[in-house]
Amino acid sequence: ETVDFHIDGASKYSPRSISFEGTRNGGSDVHSLELLEWISSRRDSAEEPSEDEAGLKSSTVVWEKGRDCVPMADWQDTFHPTCNSIHEMDVSLMLSERSFSLVSSKGFWRNAWKVNVTRTEDYPMTQSTWQSNHEHSVADRYAVLKSLKYVHDPNDETFELSRVDAVALDVVTQSRFTINIYGYCATSSLQEFANGDLKGLLPRLEPLEKLRYAAWVAQGVADVHGVGAERETEPRSGETERVVPFIHNDLNMDNILLGSRDGVEFPLLNDFNIAVFRKKDAATGEPCKFRGRFANPQWMSPEQQERPEDELSTKYLNEKVDIYALGNILYKIAVGNSPWKNDYKTVKITPELKAKIARAKLRGGKPKVPADVRNTTDPSTLAILNAMDWCYRNDPELRPSAREIAYNLKAELEALERNGTADVQWPRLRSRRLI
Repeated sequence: ETVDFHIDGASKYSPRSISFEGTRNGGSDVHSLELLEWISSRRDSAEEPSEDEAGLKSSTVVWEKGRDCVPMADWQDTFHPTCNSIHEMDVSLMLSERSFSLVSSKGFWRNAWKVNVTRTEDYPMTQSTWQSNHEHSVADRYAVLKSLKYVHDPNDETFELSRVDAVALDVVTQSRFTINIYGYCATSSLQEFANGDLKGLLPRLEPLEKLRYAAWVAQGVADVHGVGAERETEPRSGETERVVPFIHNDLNMDNILLGSRDGVEFPLLNDFNIAVFRKKDAATGEPCKFRGRFANPQWMSPEQQERPEDELSTKYLNEKVDIYALGNILYKIAVGNSPWKNDYKTVKITPELKAKIARAKLRGGKPKVPADVRNTTDPSTLAILNAMDWCYRNDPELRPSAREIAYNLKAELEALERNGTADVQWPRLRSRRLI
Protein backbone atom coordinates (compact mmCIF):
# COMPACT_ATOMS: atom_id res chain seq x y z
CA GLU A 1 0.00 0.00 0.00
CA THR A 2 1.29 3.45 -0.90
CA VAL A 3 0.99 6.28 1.56
CA ASP A 4 -0.57 9.28 -0.13
CA PHE A 5 -1.37 12.51 1.72
CA HIS A 6 -1.71 15.87 0.04
CA ILE A 7 -0.68 18.72 2.28
CA ASP A 8 -1.06 22.40 1.55
CA GLY A 9 1.59 24.97 2.18
CA ALA A 10 4.39 23.00 3.78
CA SER A 11 7.05 21.26 1.76
CA LYS A 12 10.40 21.91 0.23
CA TYR A 13 9.17 20.09 -2.88
CA SER A 14 6.31 22.39 -3.88
CA PRO A 15 4.97 25.76 -2.75
CA ARG A 16 1.39 24.44 -3.02
CA SER A 17 1.20 20.78 -2.04
CA ILE A 18 3.11 17.57 -1.58
CA SER A 19 2.16 14.00 -2.29
CA PHE A 20 3.92 11.57 0.03
CA GLU A 21 4.41 8.35 -1.90
CA GLY A 22 6.72 5.65 -0.61
CA THR A 23 7.97 8.04 2.07
CA ARG A 24 11.54 7.26 3.07
CA ASN A 25 13.02 7.79 6.50
CA GLY A 26 16.41 6.57 7.65
CA GLY A 27 16.78 4.31 4.63
CA SER A 28 13.58 2.30 5.21
CA ASP A 29 10.48 2.67 3.06
CA VAL A 30 7.09 3.31 4.64
CA HIS A 31 4.41 1.44 2.72
CA SER A 32 2.06 -0.58 4.89
CA LEU A 33 1.45 2.03 7.59
CA GLU A 34 -0.47 5.20 6.99
CA LEU A 35 1.65 8.27 7.41
CA LEU A 36 -0.18 9.47 10.51
CA GLU A 37 0.18 6.11 12.23
CA TRP A 38 3.86 6.14 11.41
CA ILE A 39 4.26 9.62 12.88
CA SER A 40 2.26 8.66 15.97
CA SER A 41 4.52 5.65 16.58
CA ARG A 42 7.55 7.95 16.57
CA ARG A 43 6.03 10.74 18.64
CA ASP A 44 7.94 9.84 21.79
CA SER A 45 11.20 9.23 19.98
CA ALA A 46 14.15 11.39 20.92
CA GLU A 47 15.18 11.62 17.26
CA GLU A 48 14.75 14.82 15.32
CA PRO A 49 11.56 14.83 13.19
CA SER A 50 12.04 13.96 9.54
CA GLU A 51 11.34 16.49 6.79
CA ASP A 52 8.11 14.66 5.98
CA GLU A 53 6.93 14.80 9.59
CA ALA A 54 7.87 18.47 9.90
CA GLY A 55 5.99 19.16 6.69
CA LEU A 56 2.84 17.50 8.03
CA LYS A 57 3.01 19.39 11.31
CA SER A 58 3.44 22.79 9.66
CA SER A 59 0.54 22.49 7.25
CA THR A 60 -2.75 24.30 7.75
CA VAL A 61 -4.95 21.49 6.43
CA VAL A 62 -4.44 17.84 5.53
CA TRP A 63 -6.34 16.44 2.57
CA GLU A 64 -7.77 12.94 2.58
CA LYS A 65 -5.61 10.22 1.11
CA GLY A 66 -6.46 8.06 -1.88
CA ARG A 67 -7.68 10.88 -4.11
CA ASP A 68 -6.14 12.98 -6.83
CA CYS A 69 -7.17 16.36 -5.42
CA VAL A 70 -6.83 19.36 -7.72
CA PRO A 71 -7.85 23.03 -7.38
CA MET A 72 -11.54 23.76 -7.95
CA ALA A 73 -10.71 26.84 -10.02
CA ASP A 74 -7.74 28.19 -11.96
CA TRP A 75 -7.44 31.26 -9.74
CA GLN A 76 -6.65 29.09 -6.71
CA ASP A 77 -3.37 27.88 -8.19
CA THR A 78 -2.10 31.14 -9.64
CA PHE A 79 -0.78 34.44 -8.41
CA HIS A 80 0.27 37.79 -9.79
CA PRO A 81 3.28 39.20 -7.93
CA THR A 82 4.07 42.88 -8.41
CA CYS A 83 7.64 42.84 -7.17
CA ASN A 84 8.63 46.05 -8.94
CA SER A 85 6.19 48.14 -6.91
CA ILE A 86 7.42 46.55 -3.69
CA HIS A 87 11.11 46.98 -4.60
CA GLU A 88 10.56 50.65 -5.41
CA MET A 89 10.25 51.21 -1.68
CA ASP A 90 13.53 51.99 0.07
CA VAL A 91 13.31 49.63 3.03
CA SER A 92 16.27 51.36 4.69
CA LEU A 93 13.84 54.20 5.39
CA MET A 94 12.20 51.97 8.01
CA LEU A 95 14.79 53.58 10.29
CA SER A 96 12.94 56.85 9.81
CA GLU A 97 9.61 57.13 11.64
CA ARG A 98 8.61 59.90 9.24
CA SER A 99 8.01 57.29 6.55
CA PHE A 100 7.74 53.94 8.33
CA SER A 101 6.41 52.94 11.74
CA LEU A 102 5.55 49.55 13.23
CA VAL A 103 1.79 49.45 13.83
CA SER A 104 1.27 45.78 14.69
CA SER A 105 3.31 42.73 15.61
CA LYS A 106 0.32 40.66 16.79
CA GLY A 107 0.30 38.43 13.74
CA PHE A 108 2.08 35.11 14.02
CA TRP A 109 3.78 35.32 10.63
CA ARG A 110 4.29 38.97 9.72
CA ASN A 111 4.77 42.45 11.12
CA ALA A 112 2.67 45.35 9.83
CA TRP A 113 4.38 48.66 9.03
CA LYS A 114 2.59 51.95 8.41
CA VAL A 115 4.00 53.53 5.25
CA ASN A 116 3.55 57.11 4.11
CA VAL A 117 3.03 56.50 0.39
CA THR A 118 2.89 60.19 -0.55
CA ARG A 119 6.44 61.00 0.55
CA THR A 120 7.79 60.81 -2.98
CA GLU A 121 10.87 62.77 -1.93
CA ASP A 122 11.80 59.90 0.38
CA TYR A 123 11.44 57.02 -2.08
CA PRO A 124 10.55 56.70 -5.77
CA MET A 125 7.09 55.12 -5.51
CA THR A 126 5.02 56.70 -8.27
CA GLN A 127 2.34 58.78 -6.59
CA SER A 128 0.38 59.20 -9.83
CA THR A 129 -0.29 55.46 -10.07
CA TRP A 130 -1.53 55.41 -6.48
CA GLN A 131 -3.80 58.41 -6.89
CA SER A 132 -5.35 57.19 -10.13
CA ASN A 133 -6.85 54.15 -8.43
CA HIS A 134 -7.94 55.38 -5.01
CA GLU A 135 -10.07 58.05 -3.42
CA HIS A 136 -8.32 60.94 -1.75
CA SER A 137 -8.47 60.94 2.04
CA VAL A 138 -6.17 60.99 5.02
CA ALA A 139 -6.10 57.19 5.01
CA ASP A 140 -5.02 57.20 1.36
CA ARG A 141 -1.74 58.82 2.38
CA TYR A 142 -0.78 55.57 4.08
CA ALA A 143 -0.54 51.89 3.33
CA VAL A 144 0.52 48.88 5.36
CA LEU A 145 3.60 46.89 4.41
CA LYS A 146 3.46 43.38 5.82
CA SER A 147 6.86 41.74 6.15
CA LEU A 148 7.93 38.34 7.41
CA LYS A 149 9.04 38.23 11.02
CA TYR A 150 12.70 37.44 11.52
CA VAL A 151 11.88 34.34 13.57
CA HIS A 152 10.47 32.67 10.42
CA ASP A 153 12.55 31.49 7.50
CA PRO A 154 11.67 32.52 3.95
CA ASN A 155 10.78 29.07 2.67
CA ASP A 156 8.07 27.35 0.67
CA GLU A 157 5.66 27.41 3.61
CA THR A 158 5.93 31.16 4.23
CA PHE A 159 5.88 31.85 0.49
CA GLU A 160 2.67 29.85 0.17
CA LEU A 161 0.98 31.54 3.11
CA SER A 162 1.73 34.93 1.58
CA ARG A 163 0.57 33.77 -1.85
CA VAL A 164 -2.75 32.58 -0.43
CA ASP A 165 -3.27 35.91 1.33
CA ALA A 166 -2.53 37.85 -1.87
CA VAL A 167 -4.70 35.68 -4.10
CA ALA A 168 -7.55 35.75 -1.61
CA LEU A 169 -7.54 39.55 -1.38
CA ASP A 170 -7.33 39.76 -5.16
CA VAL A 171 -10.40 37.62 -5.82
CA VAL A 172 -12.55 39.44 -3.21
CA THR A 173 -11.67 42.89 -4.53
CA GLN A 174 -15.30 43.46 -5.52
CA SER A 175 -16.40 43.31 -1.87
CA ARG A 176 -16.51 46.52 0.13
CA PHE A 177 -16.02 44.46 3.29
CA THR A 178 -12.46 43.23 2.72
CA ILE A 179 -9.13 45.00 2.98
CA ASN A 180 -7.60 46.18 -0.31
CA ILE A 181 -4.24 44.91 -1.56
CA TYR A 182 -1.94 47.09 -3.66
CA GLY A 183 1.12 44.93 -4.22
CA TYR A 184 2.70 41.61 -3.34
CA CYS A 185 6.08 39.91 -3.68
CA ALA A 186 7.40 36.74 -2.03
CA THR A 187 6.54 37.08 1.70
CA SER A 188 5.70 40.80 1.66
CA SER A 189 2.59 42.67 0.62
CA LEU A 190 1.35 46.25 0.47
CA GLN A 191 -2.21 46.64 1.74
CA GLU A 192 -4.79 49.23 2.68
CA PHE A 193 -4.19 51.19 5.86
CA ALA A 194 -7.04 50.65 8.34
CA ASN A 195 -8.42 53.39 10.58
CA GLY A 196 -8.83 51.06 13.57
CA ASP A 197 -10.64 47.83 14.37
CA LEU A 198 -14.19 46.79 15.13
CA LYS A 199 -13.59 45.75 18.73
CA GLY A 200 -12.31 49.24 19.51
CA LEU A 201 -15.39 50.81 17.96
CA LEU A 202 -18.02 48.62 19.66
CA PRO A 203 -18.14 50.41 23.06
CA ARG A 204 -19.14 53.63 21.28
CA LEU A 205 -22.00 52.12 19.28
CA GLU A 206 -25.69 52.14 20.09
CA PRO A 207 -27.59 48.81 19.71
CA LEU A 208 -28.99 49.71 16.28
CA GLU A 209 -25.51 50.55 14.99
CA LYS A 210 -24.20 47.29 16.41
CA LEU A 211 -26.85 45.49 14.40
CA ARG A 212 -25.74 47.37 11.29
CA TYR A 213 -22.11 46.29 11.79
CA ALA A 214 -23.20 42.72 12.49
CA ALA A 215 -25.04 42.66 9.16
CA TRP A 216 -22.02 44.12 7.38
CA VAL A 217 -19.63 41.54 8.84
CA ALA A 218 -21.99 38.74 7.79
CA GLN A 219 -22.15 40.20 4.29
CA GLY A 220 -18.35 40.24 4.17
CA VAL A 221 -18.24 36.53 4.99
CA ALA A 222 -20.93 35.92 2.38
CA ASP A 223 -18.79 37.74 -0.20
CA VAL A 224 -15.84 35.49 0.62
CA HIS A 225 -17.96 32.34 0.33
CA GLY A 226 -19.48 33.64 -2.87
CA VAL A 227 -16.21 33.65 -4.82
CA GLY A 228 -16.59 30.95 -7.46
CA ALA A 229 -19.74 29.54 -5.85
CA GLU A 230 -23.13 29.42 -7.54
CA ARG A 231 -25.53 31.34 -5.31
CA GLU A 232 -29.28 31.62 -5.18
CA THR A 233 -30.76 35.12 -5.41
CA GLU A 234 -33.28 34.39 -2.67
CA PRO A 235 -31.91 33.02 0.63
CA ARG A 236 -35.37 31.90 1.75
CA SER A 237 -36.01 29.78 -1.32
CA GLY A 238 -35.14 26.65 0.63
CA GLU A 239 -32.70 25.44 -2.02
CA THR A 240 -29.22 24.42 -0.96
CA GLU A 241 -26.07 26.20 -2.05
CA ARG A 242 -23.28 24.56 -3.96
CA VAL A 243 -19.85 23.82 -2.54
CA VAL A 244 -18.00 26.91 -1.36
CA PRO A 245 -14.46 26.85 -2.78
CA PHE A 246 -12.99 29.57 -0.52
CA ILE A 247 -12.92 29.49 3.31
CA HIS A 248 -11.39 32.25 5.46
CA ASN A 249 -10.49 29.80 8.26
CA ASP A 250 -9.36 32.47 10.74
CA LEU A 251 -12.32 34.75 11.47
CA ASN A 252 -11.94 36.54 14.79
CA MET A 253 -12.22 40.07 16.15
CA ASP A 254 -8.51 40.79 15.65
CA ASN A 255 -9.00 40.23 11.92
CA ILE A 256 -11.83 42.73 11.46
CA LEU A 257 -10.49 46.21 10.80
CA LEU A 258 -12.18 49.48 9.86
CA GLY A 259 -11.85 51.33 6.58
CA SER A 260 -13.58 54.14 4.73
CA ARG A 261 -15.92 53.36 1.84
CA ASP A 262 -17.69 56.40 0.39
CA GLY A 263 -17.09 58.26 3.62
CA VAL A 264 -18.54 55.50 5.82
CA GLU A 265 -16.52 53.36 8.24
CA PHE A 266 -17.02 49.73 7.19
CA PRO A 267 -15.75 46.54 8.85
CA LEU A 268 -13.03 44.96 6.71
CA LEU A 269 -12.08 41.28 6.83
CA ASN A 270 -8.31 40.85 6.98
CA ASP A 271 -5.56 38.21 7.24
CA PHE A 272 -6.33 35.50 4.70
CA ASN A 273 -2.94 33.78 4.87
CA ILE A 274 -4.34 30.51 6.28
CA ALA A 275 -7.44 30.58 4.08
CA VAL A 276 -8.45 27.27 2.53
CA PHE A 277 -8.88 26.95 -1.23
CA ARG A 278 -11.09 23.88 -1.58
CA LYS A 279 -10.02 21.05 -3.90
CA LYS A 280 -11.94 18.52 -5.93
CA ASP A 281 -11.38 14.96 -7.08
CA ALA A 282 -9.85 15.13 -10.54
CA ALA A 283 -11.90 12.14 -11.72
CA THR A 284 -15.32 12.73 -10.14
CA GLY A 285 -15.36 16.47 -9.46
CA GLU A 286 -16.49 15.84 -5.89
CA PRO A 287 -14.95 18.06 -3.21
CA CYS A 288 -11.99 16.52 -1.41
CA LYS A 289 -12.32 16.24 2.33
CA PHE A 290 -9.78 17.82 4.64
CA ARG A 291 -8.92 18.07 8.29
CA GLY A 292 -7.61 21.17 10.04
CA ARG A 293 -4.68 21.76 12.35
CA PHE A 294 -3.76 24.14 15.17
CA ALA A 295 -7.25 24.76 16.57
CA ASN A 296 -7.73 27.62 19.01
CA PRO A 297 -10.53 26.23 21.21
CA GLN A 298 -11.82 29.67 22.19
CA TRP A 299 -12.59 30.69 18.61
CA MET A 300 -12.95 27.56 16.51
CA SER A 301 -15.87 25.21 15.95
CA PRO A 302 -16.43 21.87 17.70
CA GLU A 303 -15.42 19.91 14.60
CA GLN A 304 -12.11 21.79 14.47
CA GLN A 305 -10.99 20.64 17.92
CA GLU A 306 -7.97 18.39 17.62
CA ARG A 307 -7.72 14.66 18.23
CA PRO A 308 -4.91 13.87 20.69
CA GLU A 309 -3.59 10.96 18.65
CA ASP A 310 -2.65 12.96 15.55
CA GLU A 311 -3.47 16.64 16.27
CA LEU A 312 -5.92 16.75 13.37
CA SER A 313 -9.46 18.09 13.59
CA THR A 314 -12.03 15.69 15.00
CA LYS A 315 -14.06 15.84 11.78
CA TYR A 316 -13.71 16.76 8.14
CA LEU A 317 -14.33 20.47 7.60
CA ASN A 318 -16.14 22.79 5.23
CA GLU A 319 -17.10 26.48 5.07
CA LYS A 320 -19.36 26.08 8.11
CA VAL A 321 -16.29 26.61 10.30
CA ASP A 322 -16.51 30.26 9.22
CA ILE A 323 -20.17 30.36 10.23
CA TYR A 324 -19.35 29.19 13.75
CA ALA A 325 -16.59 31.81 13.90
CA LEU A 326 -19.12 34.41 12.76
CA GLY A 327 -21.17 33.38 15.82
CA ASN A 328 -18.20 34.32 18.02
CA ILE A 329 -18.06 37.76 16.42
CA LEU A 330 -21.80 38.25 16.92
CA TYR A 331 -21.34 37.22 20.56
CA LYS A 332 -18.69 39.92 21.01
CA ILE A 333 -20.93 42.53 19.34
CA ALA A 334 -23.94 41.67 21.51
CA VAL A 335 -22.23 40.94 24.83
CA GLY A 336 -19.12 43.11 24.77
CA ASN A 337 -16.75 40.37 25.96
CA SER A 338 -15.14 37.60 23.97
CA PRO A 339 -16.87 34.21 24.17
CA TRP A 340 -16.14 32.00 27.20
CA LYS A 341 -14.70 34.81 29.32
CA ASN A 342 -18.04 35.15 31.11
CA ASP A 343 -18.05 31.39 31.80
CA TYR A 344 -14.77 31.49 33.68
CA LYS A 345 -14.91 35.11 34.90
CA THR A 346 -11.49 35.90 33.51
CA VAL A 347 -9.88 38.52 31.33
CA LYS A 348 -7.45 36.04 29.81
CA ILE A 349 -8.01 32.56 28.41
CA THR A 350 -5.13 30.38 29.63
CA PRO A 351 -4.01 27.09 28.03
CA GLU A 352 -5.78 25.22 30.86
CA LEU A 353 -9.03 27.04 30.11
CA LYS A 354 -8.62 26.36 26.41
CA ALA A 355 -8.53 22.64 27.17
CA LYS A 356 -11.76 22.97 29.18
CA ILE A 357 -13.39 24.94 26.37
CA ALA A 358 -12.42 22.28 23.82
CA ARG A 359 -14.01 19.55 25.94
CA ALA A 360 -17.12 21.66 26.48
CA LYS A 361 -17.53 22.28 22.74
CA LEU A 362 -17.20 18.58 21.94
CA ARG A 363 -20.04 17.96 24.42
CA GLY A 364 -22.18 20.58 22.73
CA GLY A 365 -21.44 23.44 25.11
CA LYS A 366 -21.93 27.09 24.15
CA PRO A 367 -20.49 30.21 25.78
CA LYS A 368 -22.79 31.71 28.40
CA VAL A 369 -24.61 34.93 27.63
CA PRO A 370 -25.01 37.15 30.73
CA ALA A 371 -28.58 37.26 32.01
CA ASP A 372 -28.94 41.01 31.47
CA VAL A 373 -28.07 40.57 27.79
CA ARG A 374 -30.05 37.37 27.20
CA ASN A 375 -33.17 38.85 28.84
CA THR A 376 -32.97 42.17 27.04
CA THR A 377 -36.02 43.57 25.27
CA ASP A 378 -33.94 45.62 22.85
CA PRO A 379 -34.86 44.36 19.35
CA SER A 380 -31.43 45.10 17.85
CA THR A 381 -29.62 43.04 20.48
CA LEU A 382 -32.18 40.24 20.20
CA ALA A 383 -31.64 40.11 16.43
CA ILE A 384 -27.88 39.69 16.93
CA LEU A 385 -28.41 36.99 19.58
CA ASN A 386 -30.79 35.09 17.29
CA ALA A 387 -28.20 35.11 14.52
CA MET A 388 -25.51 34.04 17.00
CA ASP A 389 -27.59 31.06 18.17
CA TRP A 390 -28.12 30.03 14.55
CA CYS A 391 -24.35 30.11 13.91
CA TYR A 392 -23.57 28.19 17.11
CA ARG A 393 -25.35 24.97 16.14
CA ASN A 394 -23.09 22.03 16.90
CA ASP A 395 -23.96 20.17 13.71
CA PRO A 396 -22.29 22.12 10.88
CA GLU A 397 -24.95 20.93 8.43
CA LEU A 398 -27.59 22.71 10.52
CA ARG A 399 -25.76 26.01 10.44
CA PRO A 400 -26.99 28.55 7.89
CA SER A 401 -24.98 30.04 5.07
CA ALA A 402 -23.33 33.41 5.60
CA ARG A 403 -25.70 34.83 3.01
CA GLU A 404 -28.72 33.71 5.01
CA ILE A 405 -27.34 35.35 8.16
CA ALA A 406 -26.60 38.57 6.27
CA TYR A 407 -30.06 38.55 4.67
CA ASN A 408 -31.88 38.14 7.99
CA LEU A 409 -29.78 40.71 9.84
CA LYS A 410 -30.30 43.23 7.06
CA ALA A 411 -34.05 42.55 7.10
CA GLU A 412 -34.14 43.12 10.87
CA LEU A 413 -32.17 46.35 10.48
CA GLU A 414 -34.43 47.68 7.74
CA ALA A 415 -37.57 46.82 9.72
CA LEU A 416 -36.28 48.64 12.79
CA GLU A 417 -35.28 51.69 10.78
CA ARG A 418 -38.66 51.69 9.03
CA ASN A 419 -41.08 51.24 11.93
CA GLY A 420 -39.08 50.64 15.10
CA THR A 421 -40.03 46.95 15.41
CA ALA A 422 -38.45 43.82 14.00
CA ASP A 423 -40.56 41.54 11.84
CA VAL A 424 -38.17 38.75 10.84
CA GLN A 425 -38.92 35.19 11.97
CA TRP A 426 -35.67 33.33 12.61
CA PRO A 427 -35.91 29.60 11.80
CA ARG A 428 -35.63 27.30 14.78
CA LEU A 429 -34.39 24.29 12.86
CA ARG A 430 -33.34 23.97 9.29
CA SER A 431 -31.05 21.50 7.56
CA ARG A 432 -28.56 22.97 5.12
CA ARG A 433 -26.64 20.33 3.20
CA LEU A 434 -23.99 20.70 0.56
CA ILE A 435 -24.69 19.36 -2.92
